Amino acid sequence: MRVSQFKDRVDSLLAQSLLDLSMTLAVLARIENNNFEIVAVRSNSVAYVPGEKFELGDSYSRDVFEQQKIIADTQIEKSARSLHHPLYRALPLESYIGAPILADGEPWGCLDFSSMALHDKAFSERDLKLVETLASEISQLLSYTEPRMAAL
Repeated sequence: MRVSQFKDRVDSLLAQSLLDLSMTLAVLARIENNNFEIVAVRSNSVAYVPGEKFELGDSYSRDVFEQQKIIADTQIEKSARSLHHPLYRALPLESYIGAPILADGEPWGCLDFSSMALHDKAFSERDLKLVETLASEISQLLSYTEPRMAAL
């Protein structure tokens, strides 16, 4: 698969998933050497663009990447995370769900969905399964994309 095909497929997955999850921002990021680089983004604003880089510690993805598990929170404002998170002060996201992305079985990055709006209830098992399935599909796409996605 070519890089352009990979990006088109990811963009389509992100667009549909935003609707399914009722979120406003979807990001696929490559994480390497504590750097968070946006590979693909779908949003109702132009706040982020592919190629932007941040310190991993300044992203909501830090815990997802370090723990290599799905993390979901629908009321970040009410959690202890918001008090100490550097990004929350600048971009007060209230709903977040993220999953790790693997390439050839190794940690590669994160898939994140977020919104500045509170969700009335916790993410459902269906929502968690959707994000898990998307992360798995993107991980598989990475293994079939040439050149390897080490640098997009």
